[in-house]
Amino acid sequence: MATLQTSTPQAIPVRPDAGRGMLRVVSSTQLQNQESVEADTLRQQQEEAVEDQLASHIRARMVDMRNFRNAEGISERLLNALRTYKGMYDAGKLNEIKQFGGSEVFARVTPTKCRAATALLRDVYLSQERPWDVEPTPVPVTPASIETDIQQLVNVEVNTLMQLGQQVDQQMVADRIAGLRKAAERAAKKVAHDEAEKAGDQLNDILVEGNFYQAFAEFLIDLPIFPFAVMKGPEVRRITQTKWVEKKPTQQSIPKMFWKRVSPFDLYWSPGAATIEQAEFIERIKVTRKELRSVKGLPGYNSEAIDAVLKMAMVDGLHEWWDTIDTARAELEDRERWARTATSLIDTAEYTGWVSGELLSQWGMSDDKVPDKTEEYFVTAWLIDRYVIKVQINPATNQRAPYYITAFEQIPGALIGYGLPDLLEDVQTICNAAARSLVNNAGIASGPQVIINDAVLQPGETDDLYPWKRWHVNYDPALVTSGTKPIEFFQPEMNVVELMGIYTSWSSMGDEISAIPKYMTGDQKVGGAGRTASGLAMLMGNASKTLQNIAASIDRDVIDPILHQLYDMIMLTNPNMFRGDELIVVKGVGHAVKREQDRMRQLEFLQLTANPIDMAILGPEGRANVLRSVAQNLGLEHERTVPDDEQIQLNMQQQAAAQAQGVPTAPVQGGDPSQTPAPEDERAPPEEARREIEADFTGVTGRPGMRAGG
Repeated sequence: MATLQTSTPQAIPVRPDAGRGMLRVVSSTQLQNQESVEADTLRQQQEEAVEDQLASHIRARMVDMRNFRNAEGISERLLNALRTYKGMYDAGKLNEIKQFGGSEVFARVTPTKCRAATALLRDVYLSQERPWDVEPTPVPVTPASIETDIQQLVNVEVNTLMQLGQQVDQQMVADRIAGLRKAAERAAKKVAHDEAEKAGDQLNDILVEGNFYQAFAEFLIDLPIFPFAVMKGPEVRRITQTKWVEKKPTQQSIPKMFWKRVSPFDLYWSPGAATIEQAEFIERIKVTRKELRSVKGLPGYNSEAIDAVLKMAMVDGLHEWWDTIDTARAELEDRERWARTATSLIDTAEYTGWVSGELLSQWGMSDDKVPDKTEEYFVTAWLIDRYVIKVQINPATNQRAPYYITAFEQIPGALIGYGLPDLLEDVQTICNAAARSLVNNAGIASGPQVIINDAVLQPGETDDLYPWKRWHVNYDPALVTSGTKPIEFFQPEMNVVELMGIYTSWSSMGDEISAIPKYMTGDQKVGGAGRTASGLAMLMGNASKTLQNIAASIDRDVIDPILHQLYDMIMLTNPNMFRGDELIVVKGVGHAVKREQDRMRQLEFLQLTANPIDMAILGPEGRANVLRSVAQNLGLEHERTVPDDEQIQLNMQQQAAAQAQGVPTAPVQGGDPSQTPAPEDERAPPEEARREIEADFTGVTGRPGMRAGG
């Protein structure tokens, strides 16, 4: 039997200021509303606490990384390197110089070496030829259908011959199948080569549009200056592109991959990490309010947190204190002098590392993205003030942070190494001291100094010096007997030659330490072997061998992982763009030297093969391939200079048709002008063999013209 429940008044505690000893009686509806408000308040407090837990995790890592950098003196090394590059003394040294007096000149030995190193590396990596290439696999996979086609073709040929009454033995069939398989392999290699060349052009187009080469040029400036240099990418950004449709502009937002150079001041990593794979990273970035508004609603972003950040940014600008060197860095980089609200940029900490699934789930990630709460996930998160506005699981298959770090001179087992300011610190200090002493000595010894006995000067006499000045003194018999002059001149000793010798010796020592001699930067005044062109080339070659270590570090730590990361990302998002078996080959300084040697050898090869016999062996297509290679190395557009193979075949067919009609044709390039093309049956055996192979390949593709038999 059901009982009828009636709404019974409930009691809610009254506020302390509402009276004493009284209870306010309300209905159940009012009680439910009150409980709902309290539940919403509790839920909001819990959500804020969860956000604080995730933010606290990131901020704790940031504090550890910052303290590690300052304790190890890395931040001060970065400042000293930038001061040296700009030709400035630190504050302590400058005060000592000012107390002593004299010149404050700074000998820019190290900055010159830094610029020279950057120029040499640019010649290697940023020339007309890209510093990498995509090559086909040495043994491309032949499609499975080709084997079936070969068997069917051989069966048809065997049946045809047998119907004609010809005998077909097993050896003939085996030879025919082997020949067709070789032709198929040659065709597969040619297709793989063409597709690899196309893949290289597509990759290069993505890098160009993503500002890779511009960022890499800035990276090469950082490399010799700082103890480490950093590249980052690819990072996907949404950009707005304008397209014209029916003469009207339309804008659309599309995702695009970009690369950038990261300032060494802005990147922190976990203490004790020896490799990129072991490290967590925090990068200091600056975003605008417009950029924050544009990402609202995108996957991985918290719109409510973004609104809270934008509201705070309108009040105080959200310029967070990061490090003790911020003010000194701003002065060296000629930026704002600690005006906290002078810019609309918002300080943001971008964290790349491992976060537990529990924290990610509490932050708001769905269970399909975080199936295991106890697992550690590799994420990228943005922290602004106390708000985590972005958390995304890194899609990289190798679980590697998108940072690429190397040093001018590496230390095994460390992410940080030595830059030229570190290597040349002693040289720079002594050259500075010698230069200051030289200037001070030259200034002091530039003219005579005067000793004046003030006791014998006439009243009103000044110590001004000018030609034909007359000095008025009081006669003192004691001066005559002692031989003392009332006014005496003497010349300080000039030590410029000795000081210049010290400067020159230590500057030359800097050539050996930096492995960047003067003759590599354009100074031809070298002795010994450098007096001749061949000797100078030998010296430059020996010096370039030292730079091969630097180039090898760049290839191994930067270019190679960047290209493979890009390749993997494309294969994950657009697998139809590439075959999947291409090989990415990075070229270094050794390739640059070899490129110059190959250029001369190719020109020699052209001259050696410019005769009728070699032309018959190479054929027009072979000669065209050599011409394309030479034209490309010379910086010419070989597509316009040399026709493609199809055009060459068409020209040959037209030439053959003209010969059949008795029309005179132009002689073969490289042969005797009076020589006419030989009849087909008199051509060299290599030419006949080449045409036979082409005929075999034509038969594999099912085209007419296949010879029966092996």
